[in-house]
Amino acid sequence: MKFILLLAVLMLSLSGCGDLLGSKVKKKELSTSQFEVNCELDMNEFSEIMNRNIESQIQCLGENLHLFIRVVKSGKPGHLSRVQLEEYLRVFRPDVQPEVVKALKAVFDLGHLIAGEDPDYISKETVDKVINFAVVFNREASLNFGPIFQNESEVTYALHQNHRDRVSTANKAIVQSLRKIFKSDRGGNIHKLNIMDLLESFTTEDTREDIEGVKKVLFVKKLMLGGDEDHLTHIELEKLILNFDHLLLIGLDAVRYKYIILNQESILQLLKRDVNDLYDIVTQGDLNNRDQEVLFTMDQAYDAIKEFVNKEDFDVEKYRSLIAEGKKILMNGNADEVKGIELKNLFAHAKTLLQSGTIFHRIYDKFKVQLESSQPVAIDFDEYRHTYPEHQKELDQFERIVKKYRFMKGEFLAPYYTRGYRRNADAVFEIALFEYAIKLVFQVYGSPSPNPDAVGGFSMDQKQMQALLKKFEQELIDMDLILPGKIEGTADNVSLLGTLFQYQSDTNNKLDVNEMTEFGVTLFSALNIQDDLFTYLEEDKSCAKDEFGRLLPECFKANFWQGVCKDYRGYFPLMFESMGAPKNCEEFVPNEAAQKFLETTIDAARSCNFYSDGAKEQVPFAKGDIMTTMIALMHIETTILRWDTNGNNFLDSDEVNNAYTIYSGALDGFLKDKNPIIKKFQKQIYQYMIKYEQVPDEKDFGSIWKFVKFLLSFDKKAPAHRKTIASLLVAISEQNAKNRTTPSFDCNLLRDPDNIPRNSNTVQPLVDNRQDFSSILTPYLHLAN
Repeated sequence: MKFILLLAVLMLSLSGCGDLLGSKVKKKELSTSQFEVNCELDMNEFSEIMNRNIESQIQCLGENLHLFIRVVKSGKPGHLSRVQLEEYLRVFRPDVQPEVVKALKAVFDLGHLIAGEDPDYISKETVDKVINFAVVFNREASLNFGPIFQNESEVTYALHQNHRDRVSTANKAIVQSLRKIFKSDRGGNIHKLNIMDLLESFTTEDTREDIEGVKKVLFVKKLMLGGDEDHLTHIELEKLILNFDHLLLIGLDAVRYKYIILNQESILQLLKRDVNDLYDIVTQGDLNNRDQEVLFTMDQAYDAIKEFVNKEDFDVEKYRSLIAEGKKILMNGNADEVKGIELKNLFAHAKTLLQSGTIFHRIYDKFKVQLESSQPVAIDFDEYRHTYPEHQKELDQFERIVKKYRFMKGEFLAPYYTRGYRRNADAVFEIALFEYAIKLVFQVYGSPSPNPDAVGGFSMDQKQMQALLKKFEQELIDMDLILPGKIEGTADNVSLLGTLFQYQSDTNNKLDVNEMTEFGVTLFSALNIQDDLFTYLEEDKSCAKDEFGRLLPECFKANFWQGVCKDYRGYFPLMFESMGAPKNCEEFVPNEAAQKFLETTIDAARSCNFYSDGAKEQVPFAKGDIMTTMIALMHIETTILRWDTNGNNFLDSDEVNNAYTIYSGALDGFLKDKNPIIKKFQKQIYQYMIKYEQVPDEKDFGSIWKFVKFLLSFDKKAPAHRKTIASLLVAISEQNAKNRTTPSFDCNLLRDPDNIPRNSNTVQPLVDNRQDFSSILTPYLHLAN
């Protein structure tokens, strides 16, 4: 709106260009009263136009403009001539800054674009309309824009809605006043303004940085209004005026977002409204005919991000390749530019998700009592389905999620690993959001699922997961999610946990969308817990740290259980019950069994517990180690709750046997390169692992003989406790590591974790030349049937 006010020559100060008459203009007296004004004009007052009522100064400005029309001769009576005004200022007002004179042409060009007048003249009638508009703008802005846009206090969503209504009412009054100035009928002519020239006209040493910033986002003009980014036509300006209310309200939401107290439902409502309004604005007119037109380049988008986002908050340069891949997944096309059809694809994703989210909350509210019981969902949704047939797709997805998923986060700090179910509305949509994103990724980097009923229809195997994480290795390192050289091990662990230890894990040995979603919920929960637990150990327990800020192992292990218990006991009640923990976490002194369980879980969670130089020196614990340890614990709880059908808080031997159908897939993986004789004993190896928490080593005679005695024993069954499952994780992980053909990670690199080479020389796999004792098992092959 500042440029509208610049139609008035003496309001150039609003763009930082100084003023024509100095700070203050007192009553002028020439020969007659026609050459005087009866007010004192203080141009400094106009800097407060958004904050307080300055109507008297605006009216005084009008009187001064009328004075110029009377004083400065022109070839058109009742008009102010640009040429004559420039000459008048040069001769009679040498004190006027050159930047102001330079800006005069731009001001007259604006008058031409808005009012359709001769670009070298401004009429008295237009001046009067501008002054009246300025009065309305000042009145509405000082009451609504300044106080609301500049407010940095937290507000409720309801109060923000009230603020939006106030701003919208003000917008409509401003637009109505502006329409009295704007002339839409130009007799078939197209009036055009060069935006770059306009910006240059208002550029001074003081404003140069801001103006350069504006130039970097001019592509938004092309995106929103059409045409090219360097010019603005009166037709495009009319579109801007028509959409002024929606655009300013979108801007208000963006400016005030961090100060609004929001929950998921109100966030969805806010975003849905803004996205729909923005879509309507962008798609007005000829966007449907611009499918193949390049609307902007990704370099322009990156420059805009850098202009408005501090590098310390988000360094976009670090994530260019990740953003480029995300752009291709969400929008299609290439990584360098955005076409009209691609932008519509992005809007389609956003509108689909926001529509689903708002409907999910509506459904949840209707069935809240039943959904928040501790029982599995047995709701008949048919009545709702018949009442709202337009919600059929969303209802089907909602019903599947609440009936299939056991562990949900949402508004909780973490999922509740209890015998009963715990749900919330946020969690249901959170799962839908995970599924949506994972499906898009799997479509590109995965393959069609062998299960025809699989969620999303696509899945990933272990090799595909390795390739995916390898592709984004550098970005994952920058995000502190992995360390250099550990990408293959991380991919294997994701595949291992995702395909075996989820509540919905099946037997297809593929990572399906729902399995990866369950893993995603666990991952994000663990990220939250790691911060709380690290703070507890660092501050409450004053654990010593090494030079890299990592917690020393002794303090970490001694206080780990108390730290988890402090904030998260209610989320893991059965786990703490199994350890005999009292209700008061401060009184909890973990027994030897609890500490052995922790040690085994840490072994499962970390690939490097000791440096590899032979001294058996333990590696200190970083935040990421807390995250992976919590991920392991959550998957152990998932396993217990899935298979513990009699509710005694561990797996009886028959329950262990029931779980074999799932875990046999993992055995397929690490037995594939073993001697065929070993493969014959797959189920017995599973039972042996449960009973002895280790894998028989075919190159260790003692281990093979122990396995033979196990085969000959009458009772091969054994129960599984939490430590047993942790040992199973360790064993499977170790066997997968042995099967890798790529070099392993050198744990000595962790002595300086900040300087691990991105492409480090890791330790080559050892060649095991020991004798294979598998043949000893040949006489016992009949026991494998």
